[in-house]
Amino acid sequence: MNFLNINRKTITFFLSVLLSIFCIGGTLGCLPAYAALDSWSNPGTGSRQAIVDFVEKVTTPGDNFVEAKNRIAVFDNDGTLWAERPHYFQEDFIKTRLDKLPEPVVSRLIQKTQKRIDKTGGHPISEEGKTFLSEIPVVSGLTTGEYNSLARSFLDTIHSSVTSDDEGGYQRFDTEYIKLTYKPVIELVNYLKANDFKVYICSGGGIYFVRSFSDEAYGIPTEEVIGSAIKTKYDESNTTDGLGGSLVRRSWLAHYDDQQGKPVGIELFIGKRPLIAVGNSSGDFEMFKYTDSGVGNSLIVLINHDDCVREYKYNDVPGSTHLEEGVEVADNESLDYAQTHENWIVASMKDDFNTIFDPIPSRAPQMCPKL
Repeated sequence: MNFLNINRKTITFFLSVLLSIFCIGGTLGCLPAYAALDSWSNPGTGSRQAIVDFVEKVTTPGDNFVEAKNRIAVFDNDGTLWAERPHYFQEDFIKTRLDKLPEPVVSRLIQKTQKRIDKTGGHPISEEGKTFLSEIPVVSGLTTGEYNSLARSFLDTIHSSVTSDDEGGYQRFDTEYIKLTYKPVIELVNYLKANDFKVYICSGGGIYFVRSFSDEAYGIPTEEVIGSAIKTKYDESNTTDGLGGSLVRRSWLAHYDDQQGKPVGIELFIGKRPLIAVGNSSGDFEMFKYTDSGVGNSLIVLINHDDCVREYKYNDVPGSTHLEEGVEVADNESLDYAQTHENWIVASMKDDFNTIFDPIPSRAPQMCPKL
């Protein structure tokens, strides 16, 4: 063949066809950021561009290039990947699907855990942590398979069908729990994966609760979920989960994965410091600080709940505080810190998210508080 007789248009056509084939094979990998992060506003507050700039910097050969094997991103779950109001979804699961436990038993377990945390100079147990601890004695004796089935079946429940007397003024949605995931954040997960990041969930909630739906809801496999864990024992004679025996849950805490426990969990399960951390609250502050290696070397993304029309509005004002056991504490320590640190970006649900839920669930109109 005489290649010199092939004109430029023909060569261009064949190259474009080959490029299209490679892009289809790589799914989002060949999509520009504006397509991969389509649910993010542009410019909004500039959060999307800050994310894209950082990812391009660490994936492009040069001084800031990071090998794919070291591209680690960690995401909080509640309030980051899906909703967490009026109550943590695991709390609703415990109240409606598990046997009720006498309050004194739960209180003793919380007190015992707090004493262990106090020895390391840690913070008081978070509400999410208390939710997880309240489950431990109830599920003792269940195999991991039995628990996973219970948890996953609960998530098909309609959010608005589970109510209580302490909703805090938050209006529930008329859709299943598992559909209350944030589309822009899941797009971010996929965008990072397409750029050879390994994405982990690092949750203060129960590891088995999150594992029951993480792959289905977020595309994050169970082996990439870190969370608070209950001790289990191997019982070869128990064939509930298979002929090779089962793991049976005990009544003791194995790992508390909120606040200062998150960096411990990251080291335990991953063994590498993340490049990117995504969260929304004070419970993520230690995970953020552990990830923070300075401007240009790490990126912290804080999801700010400031949209009471499409979602909820809470802990979204820098510097706001509340009393906790007589002590004044920050409503959102992470948000306060982000105000003075360049590589800590605040993603506003109101301004940065074109869409929050997809499909959009119905509910009664939510009234924004007057400022």
